[in-house]
Amino acid sequence: MTGPASAGEKAQPTGSDNEFEPSPFRSRRFVIFALGNTVNNIGEAVYATALPLLMYELTGSLTVMTVLAGAVPVALLLAPPFGVAADRWGPRVLVVPGLLLQAAAALAMNLLLREGIHDTALLFVCALLLAVGGTAYRTGWMTGIPGMFPECKVRARGTLNSLFFASTLIGPLIVTATLPWLDYSGLLWFNLLTFFAPIGVWAMGIHPPASRSVSGGPGAGTTSWKLTEGWRAIRDDRRILAMLAAQISLGIACGAGLNSLIVYDLGHTWRLSAREAATALTVMNVCMLAGNLLVAQRKRFRPRPALVLGMAVRAVSLLLFAVPSWPLFLVALALGAVGQGAVLSTAVMMRVKFLPAAVLGRASGLLWLLTGVAALLSPVVTPLLSSALGARPAFLVLAAVSGAGLWYVHATRSAWTTVVRPIEPAEKEVTDEPAA
Repeated sequence: MTGPASAGEKAQPTGSDNEFEPSPFRSRRFVIFALGNTVNNIGEAVYATALPLLMYELTGSLTVMTVLAGAVPVALLLAPPFGVAADRWGPRVLVVPGLLLQAAAALAMNLLLREGIHDTALLFVCALLLAVGGTAYRTGWMTGIPGMFPECKVRARGTLNSLFFASTLIGPLIVTATLPWLDYSGLLWFNLLTFFAPIGVWAMGIHPPASRSVSGGPGAGTTSWKLTEGWRAIRDDRRILAMLAAQISLGIACGAGLNSLIVYDLGHTWRLSAREAATALTVMNVCMLAGNLLVAQRKRFRPRPALVLGMAVRAVSLLLFAVPSWPLFLVALALGAVGQGAVLSTAVMMRVKFLPAAVLGRASGLLWLLTGVAALLSPVVTPLLSSALGARPAFLVLAAVSGAGLWYVHATRSAWTTVVRPIEPAEKEVTDEPAA
């Protein structure tokens, strides 16, 4: 691993593409941690599928469904302050409290529903607390990855991201398979139980180390916990800016709005039934997982080629959607998802590889907020484009948005070969644990 160059040594590019990391699956601790994390993610995927369907069954109101779904983006506003907490006191302070908050909120929601109380405000409070707890938990374990698995931190982060994508596929399948026996309420109780899987992993001693940074990050040697330090780390590394540009352009062009436009085109233009359209979307999600794995499971992580190729494939796929050809539409559906999955995997791995550990929480919190806002624009921008221009021209505009991100990645090509001076001070740590 790279670190600050000593006096007289030639500085090396931080995060060189020649670095080799072993597979995280060689570590028994990682396998156990990943298992607990994946069980929790599957529960969340079940919850995300079952709750809106239950609300529609109980109330028949799209408004109620929309209000509850709004809890997740509202909770994203807390990602930066949670990042400050992770950098200042260590990621451990967020993990178990976040899980317990989720469990308490899920229990309260389940009890309200069992008593037949469908008050939108009360349910929204429960959903918001669930989302806030989830944001705290994710901030904690994502920030703690370098300390938990230092020998394979980049591949560990990419692998966990792949497992998350897999859980989003497994969750709806569980809902479909078990709904006749559990009903929606039973599925929500199942989600409550999954919060205790990561807590069990913690109890086994697999958690971030009890340490805190002496320094707040970039700058002189004074302790600082400002969010601006996280932004400086993002701003001063053009590779991170390239990654951010790619994610923002994809968030706007290829988010929930694109999925809705594809579903519309499958039914309106290609006359597919609802079942056939759902199958097509499942294939697309599987391809996105494949793209994620193609990046995450490589022995050597080469971020710029992965970003460029993934963005190029995604932009070309959007152009192909605009061509009135069913075979090309299918090719675009599959290849575009592979490219997008590759970009998303590259982005999360780059955070661990290039961001200084002292500001990882704050920088990551800001990145989550910015990319989350971009994703929220997708279901607003895409329907407006489709209504104003029609589906096919809308695909062309979205291709241009995606292409803008690709252009910026290409424009920063010199930053990938220029020596990047490590941010001072060195990541010195004070540990609360006794020496071995």
